[in-house]
Amino acid sequence: MTTPAQDPLDAPTAALAAAVLEVARHVEDGPLPAPRLFALARSAELIAASPALAALLGAEGEGANAHDDLHLTPIDLDEGAAPSGPSDGQEDPLAALEKVQWPDMAAGGAIACDLAPAAWSVRDGEQSAGGAALPSGRVLRVVVAALGDGTTWSAAHRGDEDGYVLGAALLPEISEALVQTLQSGS
Repeated sequence: MTTPAQDPLDAPTAALAAAVLEVARHVEDGPLPAPRLFALARSAELIAASPALAALLGAEGEGANAHDDLHLTPIDLDEGAAPSGPSDGQEDPLAALEKVQWPDMAAGGAIACDLAPAAWSVRDGEQSAGGAALPSGRVLRVVVAALGDGTTWSAAHRGDEDGYVLGAALLPEISEALVQTLQSGS
């Protein structure tokens, strides 16, 4: 976090935070040889556009997210895609974002990647913010997400059973690049 103060969790940010955690759980155990991109679609819009999907999810009428206009569904844009060329698992996420083309239904996007130890650091005085220590000197698995309006949220995996460090401003460079890709497509 950039300050010891808690990040605000208004309703849209809470929906984005939930999507970040869903993506983080999805990529938690498997290898990430290259950054993976996820479109974030409004669940209500997906269900309205596809009655068959609504029936499959049991979301017809009174489904769990049928009336939640903020709920986001992550859609893996890289599912089944083989990495192009050799990779040491440390491809630059900013380079991956330069190539992304978000689908029309994307209200936002997310990127999951592993950052090499040399690619990240904790700023002085921030390691103990909220008591959340990160594993220094190791690859750091992160998920960064943004909405088209500029709202961002991130998760950095601690590498142990303690889970994640969460916040709106954990990875500002990746967050800003992600927002730019979403706003340039609109």
